[in-house]
Amino acid sequence: MIDTLRTLNKLKREGLIRDYAIGGGYAVNYYLEPILTYDLDIFVLMGTDAEYAALYEYFRSRKYKIENVYIVIEGMPVQFLPSSISPVIEEAVKRGKRIRVKGVASKVFTLEYLIATLLMAFRPKDRMVIPQLVQQADRRLLDEILARFSDEKAPLDQRFGRILESLQ
Repeated sequence: MIDTLRTLNKLKREGLIRDYAIGGGYAVNYYLEPILTYDLDIFVLMGTDAEYAALYEYFRSRKYKIENVYIVIEGMPVQFLPSSISPVIEEAVKRGKRIRVKGVASKVFTLEYLIATLLMAFRPKDRMVIPQLVQQADRRLLDEILARFSDEKAPLDQRFGRILESLQ
């Protein structure tokens, strides 16, 4: 993973990506006991489809292996998810927590934004870890984020309410 992060930092220095943050299973692992996860979910600040296509072209031109949505970077499958997916993703990347992994600088979603993105996906494996993450989260900030980014397509606050009800 360290070499993968170094490659991501190089992409940032070269301007191919503006910024990135780790989300998904590896972000969950940052805050909780490790869980099994197949890939590294990297959320990137990108405003256009052309920027996203350029990222894949960069790796393709350098003969990196591409499997479905994954780019295998230094042996690790990486899924890039552009911030254009949702305003909550863009804000989550911008407000990511700066960390160091074995001396390599990176960013990970804060707990509150991680929970919001897990509520967006709302898969069974996401619903299982949310209660544990909430115990460490700033509930006032989480509630504010969920209220701001909930809509008909992704009713984050309603989904969160269902999880809280299931705990009673």
